[in-house]
Amino acid sequence: MNTKQLTAFRAIMQHGSMSDAARRLDVSQPAISRLIRDLEQDLGFSLFERRNSRVYATAAARAFYRQVKHHFSGLERLAQSADQIRLMKSGSLRIGAIPALAQTVLPGIIAGFRRGRDDLAISLGAYETDELLARVAGHQFDIALVELPADTTAVQSGSAYRTERVCIAPAGHQFTHSSVVRVEDLEREPFINVGSPDSAWYQHTERLLRDCLVRPDETMGVERPALAPALVREGLGVALVDPFSALLLPPDAVLVRPFEPALPYCIGFVQPPGYEQTPLEQAFIDSFEAGVGRSATLQPIEPDEAAVV
Repeated sequence: MNTKQLTAFRAIMQHGSMSDAARRLDVSQPAISRLIRDLEQDLGFSLFERRNSRVYATAAARAFYRQVKHHFSGLERLAQSADQIRLMKSGSLRIGAIPALAQTVLPGIIAGFRRGRDDLAISLGAYETDELLARVAGHQFDIALVELPADTTAVQSGSAYRTERVCIAPAGHQFTHSSVVRVEDLEREPFINVGSPDSAWYQHTERLLRDCLVRPDETMGVERPALAPALVREGLGVALVDPFSALLLPPDAVLVRPFEPALPYCIGFVQPPGYEQTPLEQAFIDSFEAGVGRSATLQPIEPDEAAVV
């Protein structure tokens, strides 16, 4: 049994005769007859009775036709789905991201990306980088945004970007009158240190303060930059965070200023190993690059450049 045989059978059932079916399919009538004969042999029962040069469907043919209709309806739905996926209007996209991105810029970017793609199913998961990498390696996400540098040996690295950390301070802080906060401004300033001692983030900050002979008054420390804004709002000190964590609170809750000298902050896309990127995923990356520019200036870099900034 093959598709040509089933197509010929369906055409006869739809048009009522072999000659009409042959014209519809643009084949000869003997070819139609041969296909039906072969199909009957494969099925083991007769499909048509021939009387007075006409064919009449048997009871078995009518029962079989109901299943054939389901078969072709399924094929038509598959073709429609392929068209929609080709036009990037449907399908699914499982996105992972570090919390600061998932809670700030990504909701708006995803909303814009989904416009005109009503049949597109999107899911968003927020985890720290180590957990994201494990989940991407396990094919739980199609694409994820992680903090760099990171151990990406188990995944496939994609587009990467560099931006700069900013200084956040409580509303009404003296930095209100400064357009830029410089490292020397942190001398004896109540300070919330970010990062665990073995993290690149923490080490970059400590090296800068040491090289510049600046000694802030460290009031407390947090492992993740996303934890710092709420503490800053409560007046526990100022902090150096990525520009996305700075968006976790409304503008009137914390003061945000550029910081000099620049302390780079890098993020990048990763995907499952051996994964061939789809047009839909590339379109999302393009939307991210266009949409995030309203919140932070991103400079494209090679993924391995994040390890040396």
